[in-house]
Amino acid sequence: MKKSIAIILALVMLLALCACGDTGNSSNTPAPASTPAPADNNAPADNIPPSDDKPEISWPTDTVTVYVPADVGAPLDLATRVLVDWLTEKTGGTFVVENDAAGGGARVANLTTQGEKDGTVLMSCGCGQLISSYNGTWDISLANPEQFSIIAPNIGQALPSGGVFVTQPDAPYNSIPELVEYVEANPNTVTVAVVMGTPHEVRLKLITEHYGISDKVRWVSCTNNDALTGLLGGTINLGCLTETVGPQYVADGSLKGLLNSRTERGYADDELKETLDSIPIVPDIIGGDCESLVIAWPMLVVGPGGMDDELCKYINDCIADIINSEEYMERVYGLGGTNTYQPMTVEEIRQVVADADAQLAEIWANFEG
Repeated sequence: MKKSIAIILALVMLLALCACGDTGNSSNTPAPASTPAPADNNAPADNIPPSDDKPEISWPTDTVTVYVPADVGAPLDLATRVLVDWLTEKTGGTFVVENDAAGGGARVANLTTQGEKDGTVLMSCGCGQLISSYNGTWDISLANPEQFSIIAPNIGQALPSGGVFVTQPDAPYNSIPELVEYVEANPNTVTVAVVMGTPHEVRLKLITEHYGISDKVRWVSCTNNDALTGLLGGTINLGCLTETVGPQYVADGSLKGLLNSRTERGYADDELKETLDSIPIVPDIIGGDCESLVIAWPMLVVGPGGMDDELCKYINDCIADIINSEEYMERVYGLGGTNTYQPMTVEEIRQVVADADAQLAEIWANFEG
């Protein structure tokens, strides 16, 4: 019996040794099973996209209020309504336009900065309204990203934009030098309309500063519509109108053109082009000393400061797609002058605003000096 037990134990030991195999690095030795990695509670589940995937953007999520710091019927307002019609068709959303030109649009500018950052509050404005933070009509600035998110260029005049200096047809001067001579001989008799917070304000101040007559004219602050009414009625002697509005009145003889600040031409309307070609441009008048009158200040679509960049890019894409609509681009061209839509990325339009603000800071320093 003892002998049988000993034989059984020997067999068990032999089988155990065979199971263990060779302890050397034999190629026949199976690799040890890998040790499971510690659990990572932050690892994404199979059904969750990687963290760098952006969620799909849906815009608009509610009614969008579009503030316009200009009168109903002003060039900015007309362009905005074309854009709003396009966005309504493009997105299927509901858009409401609210106009208020009081204080250079200060109220709606402030309402924009206080709006939700989800794209339900936008403002259609001019890059020239950077001026409002310099002349004191706004206590906020388009160039401050904490107050405004620059989203896209708007429908507007081809860059660089220009302005047409006009007066009455029977005025005793037919050019800027003749105007200067008249003002020096008759100080405080020429009334100049200045539309606060527009490139026209800067252009008029630049030209009068250049010729040393800024303190010899009477300045009247007014809206675009008031300036045009005053010019047509004779209560305002000098004003600056857009390329959309100015040439029309010069062409029909209602006003006389003294200066066109835009050095580049390319108007679709042959009659207006002929009219503008008859108006002297800056270099013809003062040898290019006031090149800063030719300013690349586009129209803008902005929102409250701090909007998500991806949302801004999405809205930018929606707006820019207008160039692919023959119907809407015809409406854009129908606004007159050099109106068009010039697409820019969010980064590009923000750089344009930053450059314009730097240019304006230099100009304004000269005014104050």
